Amino acid sequence: MMQQAPLTRICGAIYLVVVATGIFSLAYVPGQTMVPGDQVATLASIRANEALYRMGVAGLLINQLAFFVLPLALFALLEQIDRTMAKVMVLAALIGIPLALASAAERLVLLDLANGTLPVAQGSLTEFAAATRASAGKLMLFATAFWGLWLLPFGYLVYRSGFLPRVLGVLLMLGCGGYLINLLGLIIVPGYAEMTIASALRWPATLGEIGICLWMLVIGARPRDRAA
Repeated sequence: MMQQAPLTRICGAIYLVVVATGIFSLAYVPGQTMVPGDQVATLASIRANEALYRMGVAGLLINQLAFFVLPLALFALLEQIDRTMAKVMVLAALIGIPLALASAAERLVLLDLANGTLPVAQGSLTEFAAATRASAGKLMLFATAFWGLWLLPFGYLVYRSGFLPRVLGVLLMLGCGGYLINLLGLIIVPGYAEMTIASALRWPATLGEIGICLWMLVIGARPRDRAA
């Protein structure tokens, strides 16, 4: 069995891939290629930035492959703390992957629409583009439910670990609540995405995930009296 310290750093390295590719494919690339509320401008932007757009889809694929490996590695690291919770963590993480991959497929369809490689009448192009873009967004929206759910058992295991900072475990558990509240808000409340609370509720997960990633990668496993 691998020693705890090397395995902790391996988990941190995998987590870094998840974080970096997530920022690139889910934030940077859409910010450079998507035009809110304007399908014609969006299709033109995708054509003009096709290489970047393709890299964004590839980045999302790499992101989900790494996210498949991450909970399995964390299971090996944390199963001795609470094997049942570690299994729940893995299950919750893996369920969201098919939704995210389906969203990536929709993004490729949007690229085909932009390049005119699908048999769609010119008069219907913007409607098809709008529907495809909306479908990709909704699939990713529901994937966030599981991105949130897995943080609850993960945060609990971090809190109980004895070799990772408890404060990061608390942030991860709070991050679960933030994800789920935002998901319900986006479904129920019109204009919720522009509300201040939506941004505020993202912070616990952001701080917790980046924090635990860097802690595992740089510091590794330390006794609680040194890490708390």
